[in-house]
Amino acid sequence: MSILIAEDNAVQRRYLSEILAREFPAHLPIIETENGDAAIKTAVELRPSLCILDIQMPETSGVKAAKSIWRDFPEARIIFWTQFPHEVYINEIRKIIRNLKPQPAYGFIHKNNPESRFLRFVATVLEDGADMIDPSFKDAFKRPLLTEFESEALRFLALGLSNWAIARKCSLSMRGVESRLANLYEKLFVSLSEGTTHENYDKLAFNVRTRAFFEALRRGLINSEELESAEKELQMWLERDRLRFCEEQKK
Repeated sequence: MSILIAEDNAVQRRYLSEILAREFPAHLPIIETENGDAAIKTAVELRPSLCILDIQMPETSGVKAAKSIWRDFPEARIIFWTQFPHEVYINEIRKIIRNLKPQPAYGFIHKNNPESRFLRFVATVLEDGADMIDPSFKDAFKRPLLTEFESEALRFLALGLSNWAIARKCSLSMRGVESRLANLYEKLFVSLSEGTTHENYDKLAFNVRTRAFFEALRRGLINSEELESAEKELQMWLERDRLRFCEEQKK
């Protein structure tokens, strides 16, 4: 019987430890870790009653840590406690949980919530084994789930790749890329004007690729860290693909 806290901010970590020890004495000790890697190791070894994970931590994020914990400790109950509820994390959490059988109890709550609500979340997940989602983010949990390609395509659009380059990178036909991007746009723009009196105007007024990038930024489906990582990977791929392209031109 224990509760694991993974939080890189020492002040917030101590705050959690103190209120949890006070309100849930039957689940002592409170175990503290300051990064995702330590959280994975500790959770798998000690199998705590509840894991509370910050999402943004150095090296390994709370989402990646949860994926590893659930792989080796599938019944783990996890609460994601975050200051950065970007939809990219919510999307990833939903995909991870969808593939787990049986699905574990989990919670998702913003750090700005009052202490009383946070403690209610803990009690619900820890003692009742029920899911709890912060009301502020329920819409994000109900939106159409993006596929792996669609999540990746948003980064490609932000980095300026053409459909031709996306097709080469993903080993798809141009038609395949266009079809998949059309599906992505439908998921992003639920209120598209297609079929309305504004359809012709909006097609002339907007660049759908740029609007997709804006919508992804607005909802937090992409962030600067992911784009930096994607840019580094892209540059390595471009170096290889330029050589490949040159060889193709010689044939």
